[in-house]
Amino acid sequence: MCSGEIYSPPQKHDHITMPTARVPFSNKRFVLQETPLIRNIKEVLEASKKKNITCYDRQRDLIMSHCLQYFALPFFYIITILVNLLHYIYASQWIGSGHWSVMFFLIPASVSLPFLPLCFPFYWIAMHTLGNAKLSAFLQSTSATKCQVQNCHTADPFEDISIAEETEDFTVGIKWGQHFIHALFGNQHSLALTRSSNPLHILGSVTALCCVDKKGILSWPNPTAEKIFILKTSNVKSGPSRNPSGEGTIDDNDVFEDDPPVQEDRKLSKQETCTSIEVLDLTHDLSCPFKLEFDDTKWQEHLGSLKPIGLAILLNTCNMATQEHYIQFCSHVTCEALYNEDLVPVTNRRCPPCVKEVSSMFSNNKCLCELSKRIGFTENAKNNYTLLEQLSTFRHVQPETVRRDIKFAKSLALATKLKLPFPHMVAVVIGEVNAPNSLQLFSQATGDIALDSCVDFWDGSTLRTLSSSDRKKILDFYQRTSLTAYCTAFAYRPLGRSVNSKLSHVYMELPADSHTLYVKNRSPTPLDWNLHQSTDSLFGAEGIEGEISDIENCFEIQCNQIFLGMVTMQYQAQIEMVQLIEQLERACIRFVHFSKENELRSRVFSEKMGLESGWNCHISLLSSDSPVEPSGEEQEVKEGEDWTQENAISPLLGNNLCGSLEGSRNMSVSAPCAINAEIGKETSEPTRANKDEDLVSQEGWQSLSCLTDSTEQSAPINFDMSNRAKLPRGIEQIRPHLEQVDNVPLLVSLFTDCTPSTTQEMIGIMQEYGETVCVMGSSANADNSTVFLQANASVSVEPLYPQVCQKVPVYNSPTDMVSPVQLSQRLNSLPCSVSITRQRPISLFHLIMHARHYMQCLWNCVQFWVCGVFTISVLQVIATLAMLPPLFSIGQIMWLCCAVIPVLAMSLVHSPVSAQIMQRPGPKSQLYINSEVAVFVLWCYGLKFLPSVLLVPLIFGAMLSSHCQSLVAQNATFTNLTCTVVYPIPNLPLGGWEKYHHPLSNAQLFASTLITYHLVMVSLSFVHREYLCWRRSPFRNKFWLFTSVALLFIQTIYTIIAVFLTNEGQNYELDTPWIAIALAFSSPLVILVVNEFVKWQEIKANLRYEKRARLDFGTKLGMNSPF
Repeated sequence: MCSGEIYSPPQKHDHITMPTARVPFSNKRFVLQETPLIRNIKEVLEASKKKNITCYDRQRDLIMSHCLQYFALPFFYIITILVNLLHYIYASQWIGSGHWSVMFFLIPASVSLPFLPLCFPFYWIAMHTLGNAKLSAFLQSTSATKCQVQNCHTADPFEDISIAEETEDFTVGIKWGQHFIHALFGNQHSLALTRSSNPLHILGSVTALCCVDKKGILSWPNPTAEKIFILKTSNVKSGPSRNPSGEGTIDDNDVFEDDPPVQEDRKLSKQETCTSIEVLDLTHDLSCPFKLEFDDTKWQEHLGSLKPIGLAILLNTCNMATQEHYIQFCSHVTCEALYNEDLVPVTNRRCPPCVKEVSSMFSNNKCLCELSKRIGFTENAKNNYTLLEQLSTFRHVQPETVRRDIKFAKSLALATKLKLPFPHMVAVVIGEVNAPNSLQLFSQATGDIALDSCVDFWDGSTLRTLSSSDRKKILDFYQRTSLTAYCTAFAYRPLGRSVNSKLSHVYMELPADSHTLYVKNRSPTPLDWNLHQSTDSLFGAEGIEGEISDIENCFEIQCNQIFLGMVTMQYQAQIEMVQLIEQLERACIRFVHFSKENELRSRVFSEKMGLESGWNCHISLLSSDSPVEPSGEEQEVKEGEDWTQENAISPLLGNNLCGSLEGSRNMSVSAPCAINAEIGKETSEPTRANKDEDLVSQEGWQSLSCLTDSTEQSAPINFDMSNRAKLPRGIEQIRPHLEQVDNVPLLVSLFTDCTPSTTQEMIGIMQEYGETVCVMGSSANADNSTVFLQANASVSVEPLYPQVCQKVPVYNSPTDMVSPVQLSQRLNSLPCSVSITRQRPISLFHLIMHARHYMQCLWNCVQFWVCGVFTISVLQVIATLAMLPPLFSIGQIMWLCCAVIPVLAMSLVHSPVSAQIMQRPGPKSQLYINSEVAVFVLWCYGLKFLPSVLLVPLIFGAMLSSHCQSLVAQNATFTNLTCTVVYPIPNLPLGGWEKYHHPLSNAQLFASTLITYHLVMVSLSFVHREYLCWRRSPFRNKFWLFTSVALLFIQTIYTIIAVFLTNEGQNYELDTPWIAIALAFSSPLVILVVNEFVKWQEIKANLRYEKRARLDFGTKLGMNSPF
């Protein structure tokens, strides 16, 4: 067998008309020749060559390379050369000029030096290493698990989650020093692929969090009971029978008001009783995988109807003694279902997500123990009974029979082949310990075959005969709920004869249309069950007469059963996932679920998670060219021809069959107008009464909405499945729709009918249109490897494993060694940056919050860095344009560009984490420059540094002018000299400043000190970009406060010492004008006021952007919007 092939024993599908015994398929042993791990590792190694370029990398390249080095550096260099050329040729005779090497090499070099990435790569790597170390430390800290535990104990997943109530600084107590060393050398364990996938960038800029697995990740691993369907009778004189609460009860006239009365209904009228439906809703406990509660506080009024169901669950469904037999029956049913595309191998206990996952069906047990406990049964109750035999029955169904029996198909605006579970029944023969001659048959089955087997129903106090309207209501409820949930019917009958043990080793197959067989075996004169005043009389006290050993009698004892009720089960969303989705929505991060199930099941579960499930909210990735017409083999079956051994598929089902099986599974989704076309071709069959064949009208359909009027719908009753928005269907239609229509496919939160290949391609499309995608999936699924590799970053989550029953514990891994399950999880998680285990759960929301906060701080740091070096260069150019000497020396430029600005910038990344960062959209990724962006940058950032650009050259020129006058007055040699601009001696190099360099050095020292003070004051407004300084103190960033004080202290002390040493031994005095001193001391305050004003305007602009971004995020109005 090759990868993807399914083993199935050879079968000969005879056309049978009577119950037939089938020998169970035997299991086969196979030797594994190649593991999928080999393929996954090859793909991982090939993908490792491709570097993941993030939006922050592109923005950094845009600013540092294109803006600074490709545009600003050549522009300023050319300006400086041209101005110095004019200065050197024309103005040197009036103001003097420097040596040609100074004018054309040194000064242009000082202008260009700030733009060169002298130390930026080092600091960039250091800051990324610091960010990875902080994330790694958070993953291994108790804060991460504490957040997760607190979220798990929230009472209501749909309550208003207040993130602001959480503490401000989540990094308190997190030691990241050791993690920094490990991250620097790439040795950290909790955060992987930091250099290839770059999870810090991806998590900090993620726009879509995609989940590709449902069971054990988004939902609890086992489905739980959601509704209980029972029949009740009431007196006509007392009015329609309804629940006192007014919910969950349906009267005959409500459901079938258009149906004419039948004979049984007239009989009921004579008896002055009518039958009504009672549906009891159950609510799943949010913190426990199995615990249930009845919604109706008066549910105990129905204990008479619930107790037989609870006993049937205890003795059959959750009886561990039946599991081995049932597992073998599941395998047989699965093989039978592979050859019928209108059925899925869904048993009343388990449901594999698709045919390819047949092996997983044995672990998806649907435990109902908790329901039995809620009804009142204890585990010791089954000690009074003995399991004697197990009987298993199944039947194939013709496609036209399936479509004919689904009466509401035409009312559904579905374009799909509706699929129902494989019809089957599992019955157990039970004997009482204290009454050996008392035998009972407890059955659980699909609703259709259970309904055929029953002639009466238990209404809680007595038995009633099933009328045709009763059967319609039961079948209608079963068919509706089976589309979106898992429905199990329970039945019972007392036995008068024992069953031979040989019948437990064969399975009984019924003809496809076995309705007539059940009718023949029904009792012609039903007993007047009203005579029974006690349920004890139902068990029969008479002795056992003979033994049943043939298949015909085995079928007979399964007829004439008593219908007890039905239980629907559904997978419930985990509370932490519901909260995660709501929190991500506030942060404008779209949660996208790639569901392997069809639209009906997917939409029901998406509602449970809080996702939108209305129009314009889901897209099927199933290709529209999937075959909907029956194949030749199917037509032969419809015509009643027997399958020969040649038509029977060989034991090795090749790739072609796998493809057909996958296509068969994909039939369960929408395809435009498919169902209407198919049903339109059908002709009514005269074999059954026309009254039973009438389709329920649209009004009748809507009247059934009270069955599921809760928000957690278990049937598509309130769904308008018509694709009114005309969204594309099929992965191949996504790109044309995006190019020609609208971008709605990028805004939906649910994709249905997904396979690993279509999921991978859809993620690629999202990335092509600028989405940053993080994928979350199960570490136990080897098929997720390709999807993990396609995503920008991926997170593997250890799933919650399903239990056969809540009494059977989940497999526990050994503590002294790596178990095979753990090894598999680690190998499947190779492409993932973060791996979450159940032993140490991590709050993914807080991880994203830390990454987003750090990356915004890091980008804030880069912006300050770029503005700072740009300002240093502009100051040099202004000095050149003003014909002033160089404003800074080369050493001072190196000090400012390699020490002051980088250290101040790095201090900004240590701002404390604020939960408010996840209450607003992420920052806009600017990947190009246009006129609007240029104006915003000049207004927002230019104004912040404009006072420095004006004041520093002005004060520098004033100091040189004052020093010039002092030199001219004190120098007796040059009596006829006057200061020209700021040059005392025009004939000397640099107008005399080269000879008298001490005053120039003092002025440069003062200018460098002043610009350092200015940079510190500007950085103050960069600490909290979203808040004004009096609303949130910048001193919360202790690292910035310490860095600023240290830099100012070092710069001031150095300037004082340098000026003192420079002036010592000089024979002239230098006077500094008081106006320059006043401007120097007042300029920091002026800069603070200007910066806060600009930040106030910037905050208002950001608020407008956030409102617009949130509106764009929440709006899915496409070109075909009906609104």
